[in-house]
Amino acid sequence: MQLNIKSLLLISLVLLVSLPVFAGNGGKQDRLQHKAARIHAKAFTIDSHNDTPMWFTDSSYNFGQNHKGMRPRNRVDIPRMEEGGLDAAFFAVFVGQAERSPEGNEKALDQALKTFDAIHHNVSLNSNKAAIALNASDRYINENQDKRLVFIGLENGYPVGNNLSNIGRFYELGARYITLCHTRNNDICDSSTDSTEHN
Repeated sequence: MQLNIKSLLLISLVLLVSLPVFAGNGGKQDRLQHKAARIHAKAFTIDSHNDTPMWFTDSSYNFGQNHKGMRPRNRVDIPRMEEGGLDAAFFAVFVGQAERSPEGNEKALDQALKTFDAIHHNVSLNSNKAAIALNASDRYINENQDKRLVFIGLENGYPVGNNLSNIGRFYELGARYITLCHTRNNDICDSSTDSTEHN
């Protein structure tokens, strides 16, 4: 099939007219991306929950190394926090609900304390790049020393058991929130995914 001169001119004209539309969208998109990057760089960014401490109890794990692709469920480490512009994150001390008995509570408390220790250990191994944060004003550590901040929360109040003094103990270890329960009832409250017990 041969193109005649009229067809060739028509195709050229359509392409010529369309070019600014495509170029204009790319330019606008680039400007929006640049503006978003500027806003992100100025903002204090915080991940309100992550399960990275589940890896901390593995002695071969170092929070200061990039684990992308090595541990598929782990998405937060210092290099990726820096790369993504993430200033801080709440690290969950998670203990799954198990038997509600003195022995079960003791086991849950022990697991929680080991996770708290592992968080503190990993942060101390990387103290040049990370710090435990205990209050909102600690965010200035990040600005002044360029460190990623680690806030801590207890996910599932099961380790509290029947001993409310454990709350003070967890606070001293850095916990700044406690999720009262998880997927099953505990001695504190009912879970929305379990049968009604405490009301």
